[in-house]
Amino acid sequence: MTAQNSNFKWVHLLLAWFDHGNRKMPWRNTKDPYKRWVSEIMLQQTKVDTVIPYFNRFMERFPDVSSLAMAEEDEVLKLWEGLGYYSRARNLLKAALMIQEKHGGRFPETEKEALKLPGVGAYSAAAVLSMAYDVSLPSVDGNVMRVYSRIYEREENILDPSVVKQVRKELSHLIPCDRPGDFNESMMELGAVICMPGIPDCLQCPVEGHCQTKRKGRQSEIPVRIKKGKRTVLEQHVYVLWSEKRDAVLLRKNPSKGLLGGLWAFPTETVETSKNREVELVQEKEIGYNVEKVGVAKHVFSHQEWNMKIFEAQVRGSEWQDYQWILLSDLNKLAFPEVYRKVFRMIPQLTEIAGKE
Repeated sequence: MTAQNSNFKWVHLLLAWFDHGNRKMPWRNTKDPYKRWVSEIMLQQTKVDTVIPYFNRFMERFPDVSSLAMAEEDEVLKLWEGLGYYSRARNLLKAALMIQEKHGGRFPETEKEALKLPGVGAYSAAAVLSMAYDVSLPSVDGNVMRVYSRIYEREENILDPSVVKQVRKELSHLIPCDRPGDFNESMMELGAVICMPGIPDCLQCPVEGHCQTKRKGRQSEIPVRIKKGKRTVLEQHVYVLWSEKRDAVLLRKNPSKGLLGGLWAFPTETVETSKNREVELVQEKEIGYNVEKVGVAKHVFSHQEWNMKIFEAQVRGSEWQDYQWILLSDLNKLAFPEVYRKVFRMIPQLTEIAGKE
């Protein structure tokens, strides 16, 4: 059943619920397109409570597009440190430069121009344009797909791009022209706090009486999510290599493109799962002495899973291709991804330094 054949009263009930009381966020109740844009990028695949302190720090350092456009990538990545999905930060900086140069420092007001910005897709473009400029574009994320699928008892796979495209088309006929931003936010809010994955809190739902899935008791069955493909599992050896005075470690800055682009990394190698000679493997490479295995850790990326074994050693020599010695006193100036911060936390000397602000 499609939206065109259903009763639209639920839209008004949803907006009334949203008006009555929604979560307080520093980017809400503003039409500032810059704040809306930054918040939407930060919120991609990240929880609100996690984003709020990052957003506040980011706004304090970069209060507008022009200040962000003049920033160095290293500083932007450092402010982003721990938030994950670092391509978002790099694209944010690239987009700020484009906005400054081509749009006079103001986020573009049309979907066509917004979609030309690095890191801006249909969802984020619609969110910013509807919330900042009152453009009637539905913003469709996972929360919205879940809410809409349950209201209309849709059984299509919500991870299928063609299904998302169809829902976006149907929502374009539902979105109220006078409150497009509020409609998009209320849909997201409902999915985040009431119509959650698994068993939703239907008794608190403002549109319960219009939900076909609730009427038939199928809340645990809908939405349908069928994932394609599997994560690649990699066995990684990570080496914390100390200078002879133990006052510096070997690190390298990753290339800007690719996984963990632009961030700093310990020497890391992918090994065959059949190899169990851990310490011997390190020693054979003649990279150091006093080699010790300090622990294991796991980190899950969107398409990869790392099973890590962490080794610590002191090394001979001062020249290492692609790597450089970084003094311990300078570590907090560099941006590290969470996967390597897990390594920091395993070694007391690094944990102490990494904990300082």
